[in-house]
Amino acid sequence: MQPKTVKWLEIFVEAINYIIINYALSNMAMLFQSSPLFILFFASEIWVMNNYWRKVYELNKNKVVSTVLLFACYVIHIALIYFVGRIVGDIT
Repeated sequence: MQPKTVKWLEIFVEAINYIIINYALSNMAMLFQSSPLFILFFASEIWVMNNYWRKVYELNKNKVVSTVLLFACYVIHIALIYFVGRIVGDIT
């Protein structure tokens, strides 16, 4: 494969990982919304967002493209929460 193709494939895989991990962390944060553990899961979401942006920036060396891709993934993540829904359950 060409290096450019490999680079965009890696960005695509990172984007899928970001969306899935952030979706799971959002569900956990909503599940613990009345607990101090909410802070842990919310901070983890911010940490994952920062790691994704940094990885994409390392691959393409363009802050604008990295920010646009992060925003697009964030919109997909919010759409998943809105349309698919959140996991409902009780912590016992």
